[in-house]
Amino acid sequence: MKSTTRFLQACLVLLTFCLAGCFTFLQAGQSNQLKGLRAWPSPDSTRVVLDLTRKPNYKIHYLKKPDRLVVDLKSTSNKVNLSKIVNDGPLVKNLRTSASGSKGTYRLVIDLKYTSKAEIFVLPPAKPYGHRLVIDLPHTKKKKPAKKPTPAITMGRDVIVAIDAGHGGDDPGALGRFSYEKTIVLQIAKRLQKKVNAQKGMSAFLIRTGDYYINLNRRSELAVEGNADFLVSIHADGFTSSQPSGASVWILSDRRANSEMGRRMERHEVHSELLGGKGEASNNSGSVPFLNKVFFDMSKSNSMEVGANVGSLVSNELGHITHMHKKRPVGASLAVLKSPYIPSILVEAGFITNHREERLLNQAEFQNKISNAVFKGIYKHFMLSPPHDSLFAQKKRAIKHTVRSGESLSILAQRYSVRSADLKSYNRLKSSSLRIGQVLSIPPDYQLFVREEPSKKAVVAQIKPIVHKVKKGEFLSLIAAKYGSTSRELKSFNKLRSTSLAIGQKLKIPNRGYKAPVQVAKAKLTVHKVRSGESLSVIAAKYGSTSRELKSFNKLRSTSLAIGQKLKIPNRGYKAPVQVAKAKLTVHKVRSGESLSVIAAKYGSTSRELKSFNKLRSTSLAIGQKLKIPNRGYKVQVAKAKPIARKVKSHKVKSGQSLSIIASLYGTSSRVLKKYNKLKSSSLAIGQKIKIPSSLSKLTQHKVKSGESLSVIALRYGTTTHALKRSNRLNSSSLVIGQLLTIPTT
Repeated sequence: MKSTTRFLQACLVLLTFCLAGCFTFLQAGQSNQLKGLRAWPSPDSTRVVLDLTRKPNYKIHYLKKPDRLVVDLKSTSNKVNLSKIVNDGPLVKNLRTSASGSKGTYRLVIDLKYTSKAEIFVLPPAKPYGHRLVIDLPHTKKKKPAKKPTPAITMGRDVIVAIDAGHGGDDPGALGRFSYEKTIVLQIAKRLQKKVNAQKGMSAFLIRTGDYYINLNRRSELAVEGNADFLVSIHADGFTSSQPSGASVWILSDRRANSEMGRRMERHEVHSELLGGKGEASNNSGSVPFLNKVFFDMSKSNSMEVGANVGSLVSNELGHITHMHKKRPVGASLAVLKSPYIPSILVEAGFITNHREERLLNQAEFQNKISNAVFKGIYKHFMLSPPHDSLFAQKKRAIKHTVRSGESLSILAQRYSVRSADLKSYNRLKSSSLRIGQVLSIPPDYQLFVREEPSKKAVVAQIKPIVHKVKKGEFLSLIAAKYGSTSRELKSFNKLRSTSLAIGQKLKIPNRGYKAPVQVAKAKLTVHKVRSGESLSVIAAKYGSTSRELKSFNKLRSTSLAIGQKLKIPNRGYKAPVQVAKAKLTVHKVRSGESLSVIAAKYGSTSRELKSFNKLRSTSLAIGQKLKIPNRGYKVQVAKAKPIARKVKSHKVKSGQSLSIIASLYGTSSRVLKKYNKLKSSSLAIGQKIKIPSSLSKLTQHKVKSGESLSVIALRYGTTTHALKRSNRLNSSSLVIGQLLTIPTT
């Protein structure tokens, strides 16, 4: 009886186990569930991630017309509302459920805008995620090849900085109480990009521009593809405790990190790969061929040296604005820093697991401080050690300028795009006065070249250049003025070594649609009789010539002249430069070496008038810039000041005035005044009234405008600077805007 009872008990236990096993087997067959689905579009690919309770058993196949990818998940049920899934990328059109051919199989259909071969892999559980099925769909649609712009000869290139915001997409990074690392570091990266782009000579681009994941090795590849000079990766640290705090800087170490923090960072990086990628850790140096090993090691050594230098500078800057977890850069073997072709650092902005620092990291003010500190460190390094072809290297090269006739401190400041005050302090000048031949050092922040817009292709067929045959008495500047060009342009266009020309020499003239003026008849030789106060330079300026030309043409041994001496003027059919007024608006195209004051003087205007008329914010001009000229119907205008009639036809003698000075004021001689007033001698008393002949009793006065000098006013009225200084009792050639000058009557 007992044996029968035991047998029945054993059978009952066995049956119980069998039933439990069958139930477990049936439950296992239907236990896998799809509990989440996410789509992450990036510039290169779109990633679709399926969150499952167990390791998936799946099959895929492609369908065309329209293109779609079908994923069959065996023994899986769905708890996700696919209509709420956002997918606004360039590849995935829609995510939907479809009926499968077998029982218990869940079918997911991904509608595509064009064909894409998917890369599918399974990721094991990694906090905060469980089992996942990852589908990477590359954006393989062929793009139209962009037309390569014609390279223009411009200033040195920018120093390019690649900014990598860590983590992204499925990889949230370190987790705070109310924020993710991936969100904070992207905000800091964008602020850093703005600061770099605001600095002249530097530019930056983001490795990750949105919330998506990029493989760690791919990040450094993108930096190399973007021709970056430096890579900075922005992160926020995390720990199991809320106690650790402070920022830190990480650089590449050739050996495995020997500190506990370094080992933890490397483990954290592998964890990120498990969250966002396939977990493939690559060591690029292992696959380098033997013949390239030397070059590889040299590149890597240089990148590590630059990275260590920048890391120290950034670490010092961060120490001024926040607590440092590590005062010096820490070495670690991190994949994002491993590229031998580009120096790089990794910046931990603080601990997101520390409650105080988490609040700071979410504040715009603190993010700006972090980005500013990182920018300063990178900027300081590249200012001291710039790439050889960069703008920074160009500015670092010493440049000196020898002062030429007509150049002032303000003109040189405009030419090199620096401030007059900086030029003055850099050369330790006590005043703004310069002497011809003086050598000035130009500050390193100069701009020697001007960016020019790429010229558009001309629709009209090219016209052959004009050929000019040099005649007797012609020189380069005269020919240039005749054709609306400059001496420098003609010299460069004809590849001349000097400005000397030979009679009969042929010159090519740059064609601007210019038509040479038709002369009716040759004018007779002009002869000028030297008057009192006239010098060779004044006479040359009057006839549009030069002192050297007049001296050579008249075979003079020196520039000294005698009153009444006759000078032959080179024949150009020259008359006073009066032109018939044009109805159309005059437009001037800025050439090399021209400033606003030079152009204003050329058209008989002022710098202030041209600036106001063209609505310019500053007096700086670019080569090729077009300026509208207020129409007065002439180019070089001869000023005609309105005479001021005096009611009293007498002159009251003032202190310092002699009979000769008063005579020069009214364009007469001492002898005429002495005879007219019946004076016995030339001595005068202060307050004495001298009668002026009625034909001489009108004085011409000129009000000084912006940009005018004593020599410019003298040329305008056909007199000399000496005569102006003498008539107005001036001790120097300096003038004040609004000052009234009396013009000697000739």
